[in-house]
Amino acid sequence: MAVSAAEWIPHSCDKCMNLDSIKNYDKFELIGTGGFAKVYRGIRLCDRLDVAIKIMDKQQLKLKNAQARINAEVQIHYRLRNSAIVQLLEVFEDDTNIYLILDLCATDMQKYLNIRQQFTEDETRHYIKQIVTGIEYLHSHQILHRDLKLHNLLLTKENNVKIADFGLAKQLVTHEQTNFTMVGTPNFLAPEIATRKTHSFEADIWSLGALIYQCLVGKPPFDDQDVLSTLKRVANVRYVLPEGLSHEAKDLINRILQKDTKKRLTLIQIRNHPFLLKRLMNDRINSSRNSCTSLRSDSGYFDTSISSRQQTNESILSRGPTTLNSLPPLVINKNQKINASSSSVLSYNNLSNINHISQRKSIHEKLTPLNTQRLDRRHVITKSDIMDVLDDGEVVIQHLVEIKTGSKRIVDVFRVSSDGQKIIYYRPDRRQYNSYIESEGPLPLPINYEQYTFETLPEQFHNKYRRAWKFVNIIRSLRCKIIMYTNDGKCRLMETSIEFDFTHINGTKISVYRKNLEHLDSPLEIKLIDSSGRMTSIFNYNDCVEQLNVPLDTKQMLHKAIKFRECCLIKNQLLEEHQTQFPEGKTFPAIFGEKPRLSSHNILK
Repeated sequence: MAVSAAEWIPHSCDKCMNLDSIKNYDKFELIGTGGFAKVYRGIRLCDRLDVAIKIMDKQQLKLKNAQARINAEVQIHYRLRNSAIVQLLEVFEDDTNIYLILDLCATDMQKYLNIRQQFTEDETRHYIKQIVTGIEYLHSHQILHRDLKLHNLLLTKENNVKIADFGLAKQLVTHEQTNFTMVGTPNFLAPEIATRKTHSFEADIWSLGALIYQCLVGKPPFDDQDVLSTLKRVANVRYVLPEGLSHEAKDLINRILQKDTKKRLTLIQIRNHPFLLKRLMNDRINSSRNSCTSLRSDSGYFDTSISSRQQTNESILSRGPTTLNSLPPLVINKNQKINASSSSVLSYNNLSNINHISQRKSIHEKLTPLNTQRLDRRHVITKSDIMDVLDDGEVVIQHLVEIKTGSKRIVDVFRVSSDGQKIIYYRPDRRQYNSYIESEGPLPLPINYEQYTFETLPEQFHNKYRRAWKFVNIIRSLRCKIIMYTNDGKCRLMETSIEFDFTHINGTKISVYRKNLEHLDSPLEIKLIDSSGRMTSIFNYNDCVEQLNVPLDTKQMLHKAIKFRECCLIKNQLLEEHQTQFPEGKTFPAIFGEKPRLSSHNILK
């Protein structure tokens, strides 16, 4: 257990005094997943309190060597009690899981900013004052957060901010203590962390400056096409303040984003800066109830936002200064209990032009995150798209349309990060249309673009993401992940961990593949090509080989191919676990066995 019973005082009242902790909660729909945890919306039965229930599988924690990290997170988080911090209400366990009960919030600031595109200075003041309060509280207890970003700042239904995610937090012994570990998110890393120097509480203040910039401008100050470029910009403190910001806002950002930590503003100086002291022009900053897209709960290491996307008022989506559209109150039907796979029982009041909202299915039920790990650069031009996998693994799809002259031009660009989690969309400048078509180098990022995470991707872009996933999946189905030599021939398991082929020493080739590459669960088929290359047979993978109307020697080869594939899948599972535990090592492609020495055949090359 991360926190012992002696350290943790569980919730207790007259109604649940003699009740096991786990029986005091009802679990509803799934609102987030991660490598070893799932987060559900829940309710505490004794007082009907709405909560988030984070469930972590002990076996997964052990496999991923994450016990110490979870222990450190809970040790820090469970003792924090402040209105600007997401509260960890209770921790308990059973034989298989650890349960964290947390405050349930309405959304996170990144998701809200994705809708609004940028906040007004009044709105930014409202949020930053509360964030400063939370950071002051953490630093007063010698706690360094180290991962302050909009994803980790949650909004309540009253539109107040709570700091979440203490997975990278560090408990220091004294205020003068420093740390050496390079952790955090590149866009918000302080220069001292990016350059692997000692760092302390000033690193959180730097992140606060980057947050202020992002709130007012709509994107992080050092955001670039790849991590290395971003870190270089951070190290050199290279950013641009756009026109339109007030003198006070520019001054605050410039005085926080100082490379020299001694010149960086302190929290007290920030609180007393003219930008934050300026009177709010909108006295009703908490009264408007016009927009909300999802639930979000503190997740520890991953995004837990529900992927449902509601129709929103055009004024919310418009760029530029607007009055704050606060979050509506949650209305929960407390008499309705549903399974985690059921639809949400949440409803929202006072949404403009919406009489009824039906929650759409989780994005995970429609799409699968792509992954270009270990893939080489690819450049493909089709009738309607230019598709690339770049050197850094980014996937770029440039959509082509035919114009009156008969030539083609690019009308929009859809870009997905190598892990499939970050998506950028924009329409390029007309003057640059033709320059993209023949280019295989890195594409420039325009000033105006839309940025989403996999969880927050609007439904209108799902087809584009699906095309990108299919493009990557086709490449992965052709790239070898495991090679295994046997006395009978050569086996290859592809990067998809599904597609497989076996080349017999007599030249016969047997392939296992999906009937439809667009779906991971598509039925498998077996294709057999004889040694002459002229005769091809196709069978259903699940058919009994003994019942097939083929010669005995063919049945024996099919049996062996299926057996060898299962062997490769077992090796793949073990190697995947090894790579998770030792990510610095190069595990794939892996080769097992020795190629048979044949004098008259080269079929196993």
